[in-house]
Amino acid sequence: MKLTARYHSLLSLIALTCVCHQVIAQESRVEMQAGRCSAIFFMLSETHKDNTASAAVFQHFVSVFENLYVTEKKERTGNASRDDGIERRKLVLQEFTATYSSRPATLKEEVVLCGAWAEGYKIQGDNYTYVPIIPKLIPAAVRSDYETLAEAGWKTWMAR
Repeated sequence: MKLTARYHSLLSLIALTCVCHQVIAQESRVEMQAGRCSAIFFMLSETHKDNTASAAVFQHFVSVFENLYVTEKKERTGNASRDDGIERRKLVLQEFTATYSSRPATLKEEVVLCGAWAEGYKIQGDNYTYVPIIPKLIPAAVRSDYETLAEAGWKTWMAR
């Protein structure tokens, strides 16, 4: 990589970190994790398009977590829109792309966490009556499924 390209990459990463830090400093834990899970399910839906059934489920959870992010932000600030959720997702995806090579295990674990959180919605059926808590304990089967999805998904995402 050329020296100027490295400097541009470094400056971009610094700028992105500053922007993300400002956003994160103000967000609740649920708001922050919902934004991150929306991004993760977006990545999964884009990288597993060949599996129509899974891609549809992943796309559904992009919306579920985006809506949760918007609801939480609206509660905190008094104003939020779908555009805020989309913008947050874009920032998180940029962060993931910029930092993947230095923390693939951490990002894989985030996919597992978001997958387990989505499972809390799934067990409610088609009509969600409550927001499940962010899981602390993750069943082995859920962990295994989402680790496999993460490994394939991140490789495909980063190869774009």
